[in-house]
Amino acid sequence: MSSTLLRLGLWTMVLILALYVVHESFVDSSIAELIPFSMLGQAATVGGLLVVAGLVLRVAEKAKKVVLKHTCRVCNTQIAAGAIYCRVHLRAVLEREDRKTHGVTTRIR
Repeated sequence: MSSTLLRLGLWTMVLILALYVVHESFVDSSIAELIPFSMLGQAATVGGLLVVAGLVLRVAEKAKKVVLKHTCRVCNTQIAAGAIYCRVHLRAVLEREDRKTHGVTTRIR
């Protein structure tokens, strides 16, 4: 999300700069009338706000990674990063899926 906002803001700023160059290059022609200077200012404000929002969200995402503890969805014990379940519950889920897929029960010894 943060990268999308940041890119959108940066592309908006690039577009505004290009329109500003066109506006200043063709001051005496009718093309300059199509690009009002007040519109450029408002669009630059929106682009700047998008860039700032993207940077704030990027910092928030990095802080979330530091603060977030990875826990099992069933019992909330801490687990390794990238895992969904603890070992016990992962085995239970895999065994249940195995029974559904193969239609046989496993023997417990």
